[in-house]
Amino acid sequence: MPRQPLFLPSFAAVLAVSILASAYLVARNGHYFFKSQASDIEVTGSTSMDFTSDLAVWQGEFTRKAMDLKEVYALMKQDKEVIARFLEEKGVAEDAFAFLSIDILPQNKTVNHYNDKGDLVDREQVFNGYRLKRSFEVTSSDIDRIERLANEVTELIEQDVYITSYPPKYYYTQLGELKIQMIEAASQDGQLRARTAVQGGGGNLGDLLETSIGVFQILGTNSDESFSWGGTLNTSSKLKTAYVNVKQRYAID
Repeated sequence: MPRQPLFLPSFAAVLAVSILASAYLVARNGHYFFKSQASDIEVTGSTSMDFTSDLAVWQGEFTRKAMDLKEVYALMKQDKEVIARFLEEKGVAEDAFAFLSIDILPQNKTVNHYNDKGDLVDREQVFNGYRLKRSFEVTSSDIDRIERLANEVTELIEQDVYITSYPPKYYYTQLGELKIQMIEAASQDGQLRARTAVQGGGGNLGDLLETSIGVFQILGTNSDESFSWGGTLNTSSKLKTAYVNVKQRYAID
């Protein structure tokens, strides 16, 4: 007779071993049931909040050019007075705007030299005067006024002020408090996720073992901006949406 193998595991036996590897048998009130050996659960809670900026910063720039440095500086001084008067007439307090330092940029032009046959034989850089550039900045919680100024400042062109207006930047002065609220909301969301998952499997959620807060992503509301690894801070949109994740690890009782 052929010899029978000493041990031939069946599919059912293998399955039983696999189950026992991740669970053990517990007796309670005369009943037996399997209990998972998993001791914790990891979840990620998240939240988002919409908010409106409460501070605007607007910058502009004006320039002058002349051959003589004293002459061009006098023109810049005159332009500064015109801009300051314009801002004050528009209702901006004197302590709400500031003029930054002047950049002095010597200008050169290229002069080509030709021979009698019209061939280029040399190029020379020749001094062509001074170009002075100066920026100014207006900071205000009156965002509507700032937005009007950014558009109306071009009126100064009619007074021979060579000015450039940049789009306002928008900020939120209560951002610290908002972040605290969002961390709390994201943590509660994570706890709810963990409790739902554990109780759905017949277990009980235990103590919080570990938690970590992700970076804040602050984007323009309904914009097509993307999250970045180090966090995003949008300053171009007045209406913003903030996002944050909180990772948590809970014990399972």
